[in-house]
Amino acid sequence: MIPKNDLLNIFQKEFATTLKVMKAYPKDKIDFSPHERSQKAKRLMSTFIFEMYLLRSYLFGEKVDRSVFQQYNKETLDELIADFQSETSKVIDLIQKSGNEILNKQVQFAGVNFEGGNFAMMMLFDQIHHRGQLSVYIRMIGGKVPSIYGPSADDSSTNL
Repeated sequence: MIPKNDLLNIFQKEFATTLKVMKAYPKDKIDFSPHERSQKAKRLMSTFIFEMYLLRSYLFGEKVDRSVFQQYNKETLDELIADFQSETSKVIDLIQKSGNEILNKQVQFAGVNFEGGNFAMMMLFDQIHHRGQLSVYIRMIGGKVPSIYGPSADDSSTNL
């Protein structure tokens, strides 16, 4: 099991990176999709938010309402960013206020049993996966990809 403080540190760093990538996305290209079977950028970003809602719901025993996903299908980048910040803040706050036992809690999701800490990490890894997709979208539409884990050729604040 990952220690709670380590989980919080990882979450805070990764959420900040996801937010940086979202903010780098050109606002006027929110409906971009690279392929007919690919999600539009706004739908991809809404996945970040919905996953945090699911994490909060499953980990802290809130009733899951899958129709909430429709609430996160916003039309503007600013709305998506605001919702992402709100949901991630709620998750971090609840984890900070909880005891270590929350990370041992058994969670059943999509027919799989997880310990709470492992479930939290799985949701984070999925966010990181989708963040990588979003960074490719940014490049495809001519935007500037920010530094994620190291320098980016588009980020003038890093040295390559």
